[in-house]
Amino acid sequence: MPPVELLLPFFVATLVFAFIPGPGMFYMSIQTMARGRKAGWLSAAGFHLGAYLHILGAAFGISVVLTAAPVLFTLLKLLAAGYLVWMGVRMVGHGGGNMPVVGPLPDRTGWQAFRDSLAVEVLNPKTALFFLAFLPQFASPQASAPLWLQIVVLGFLANAAFSLTDAVCIAFSERLVLWASASRTAARIGRRIGGSLFIAMGMHLAFRNE
Repeated sequence: MPPVELLLPFFVATLVFAFIPGPGMFYMSIQTMARGRKAGWLSAAGFHLGAYLHILGAAFGISVVLTAAPVLFTLLKLLAAGYLVWMGVRMVGHGGGNMPVVGPLPDRTGWQAFRDSLAVEVLNPKTALFFLAFLPQFASPQASAPLWLQIVVLGFLANAAFSLTDAVCIAFSERLVLWASASRTAARIGRRIGGSLFIAMGMHLAFRNE
């Protein structure tokens, strides 16, 4: 493990990052409001599983390849952006008004949210580069554990801390739409707003230069 003098600033920085609203938090809110609590939790699980893959990539140097290969970085960014736009179009174009805002959902719908969030996270090179830039700052060559193991442990701790904000986000989103749970019109409007926001997120990711 890294020395104690590095762990304290690591936990402080992790908590700061955890409570800064980001695309993942926004995505889980939309899934919860449009498809219910189960979809929100499964989308969070998809994001976390994808993050673990990026953590392992940072530990074993895969993220360095993304840094050294701008074409690959751009390709992955466009794939993730395209997937977000596709999900948004699918949500906006969902026919009928019989889909509840919250409540029990078929397993395929919840697992669809898991699959979508996992795909978005895995294809997002910015997450890989974040862990590559953030985690090594708190690993020490003088520690008893090798650097790759320190990065893996720190990454798992950071991801666990991020799950705390996920729980708050999902609970708040569910309460926010309870008043409209019986309204088909509100459900339809909510899906269209959520789908439009997905499309906007995808376009922002595609055309962002950094």
